[in-house]
Amino acid sequence: MYTLHDYARMIADEGRTGPYVRALEAVVRPGSVVADIGTGTGIFALAACRLGASRVYAMDTNDAIEVARELARENAVADRIVFFRKDAREVQLPERADVIVSDMRGALPLNGDHLAVIADVRGRFLKPDGVLIPTRDRLMVAVLEQPELYEWALGPARGPLGVTLEAARARLRQAVCAEGGSKPLRPENVLSTAAVWATIDYATVEPAPITGRGELRVQRAGVGHGLLLWFDAILAGEHIFSTAPGRELCYGRYFFPWPRPVVLSEDDTVSVDLWAQPGGEPWGWNSVVMRTTGAREEFRQSSFLSWPAKPSATMRNIPTPNGGAVTPSPLVRG
Repeated sequence: MYTLHDYARMIADEGRTGPYVRALEAVVRPGSVVADIGTGTGIFALAACRLGASRVYAMDTNDAIEVARELARENAVADRIVFFRKDAREVQLPERADVIVSDMRGALPLNGDHLAVIADVRGRFLKPDGVLIPTRDRLMVAVLEQPELYEWALGPARGPLGVTLEAARARLRQAVCAEGGSKPLRPENVLSTAAVWATIDYATVEPAPITGRGELRVQRAGVGHGLLLWFDAILAGEHIFSTAPGRELCYGRYFFPWPRPVVLSEDDTVSVDLWAQPGGEPWGWNSVVMRTTGAREEFRQSSFLSWPAKPSATMRNIPTPNGGAVTPSPLVRG
């Protein structure tokens, strides 16, 4: 659950907030009705009022919505914003909206109930000619070289008094982690071309498993430590932003480690299959490295294998690129 400090940082992040406000400027007209899903402290609801919206319906389960009420009074627009402190799927509106604006992604759009909420409110709240912000997100993948992040993701090899921790590290080689470690990621940490492995179109998206493939070409020699995932957001019209390395937005990115670091040469290729539930976990990522020499190396990974307990009922619901479910296999040890 986001804190008030988190919301303050998100508002201050011009790389995110600026494109959102410009997208609202492009579609909100005097008299527009706007629905703000996951309003937080209400910054987009307030912006919509400043742009002439006659009514804004703002909803969130977070306690921060009480601050949004205070800010609405402070900015003299409390008479135009109707607040709902509840899940948007439980809200009934008296009218349809010209614009629905939301940002419930996290580091990737596959986050909690995000897709389920958008699919629900799109059908119940939006006018037939209404506008969704964002309109779509492109999910990106590339090969990453970052030894500090790799070791941070796996944790120490030894603990106090020399105890070994390989059983934990074996599971962590199968675990997705949010970007962290001692050094921020830079464009030069990306060894390969980037590929769009999936596109989320919010006009049609449903809460279903997401699968896709990326074909990556290594652009310089180095050591690959795994895959980096981020997203490019298309908000409305030409208003976009990206969370790619070098663009330090509030979201962060996800790192998918390989079982071991791989020495790569320029023009090697990496084929990647990715799949996930609509809320993210569990994730799967299969990587095939094809060397210019003709040698081949393959990793088959799933965050399911990092879980200490693996309920069989959950197992049957994990998607794979070819259909069916993930089959249990021994943990990969590098």
